[in-house]
Amino acid sequence: MNKSNLLSIVVLASSFAAGLWFFNSNQAEQTAPIASPAATRIPTELFNMESADGRFQGFVSKPQLYVSYFGFTHCPDVCPTSLAMLAGALQQLNDEQRAQLTPLFISLDPERDDAKKTNDYAAFFDAQIVGLSPHPGQLKGLAQLLGVYYKYVEIEGSEINYSVDHNSFFYLLNQDGDLLEKVPHTLSPTPLLEAIVRHLPKD
Repeated sequence: MNKSNLLSIVVLASSFAAGLWFFNSNQAEQTAPIASPAATRIPTELFNMESADGRFQGFVSKPQLYVSYFGFTHCPDVCPTSLAMLAGALQQLNDEQRAQLTPLFISLDPERDDAKKTNDYAAFFDAQIVGLSPHPGQLKGLAQLLGVYYKYVEIEGSEINYSVDHNSFFYLLNQDGDLLEKVPHTLSPTPLLEAIVRHLPKD
């Protein structure tokens, strides 16, 4: 079975659960702080993380669009679906557009998701997606400023011990750390693709 077919199976298997999660997540989302794209600038030092393969070491000074998604590698449905949507959007960009874009998967579970595990997980969906494992202070700061809701939930009798409840957004930022747009969880790559094209650096 090739990778494309496997990704399709992942999406199909996750769609029902993801849709149910999307319905039930409204309550969690109401408690999450909502970032205002017009007023939010994230200190770029909060993104000073190095990926396991060295491709990412922080924001660069040249014009660049960063698409960040927060999740965790043990996520059963929403994260795989969202990363598949991100991969679907990337596949519709040309080489020049992709060169202006850095997609990031940032773990909400750095205790279990080290840099290599997170990067390998992200790259499964598309080789361009960089997986990052922040230290707790970075994660807390990014979550507060961007409006990322997450909560560790104990699971009794499970080998994984706990899960992470979280909201699901793609955060589009420029090289200065300005939050340009938040794209909510979607079961189609189109809304994300349109937002990416809208915010790619202009010549």
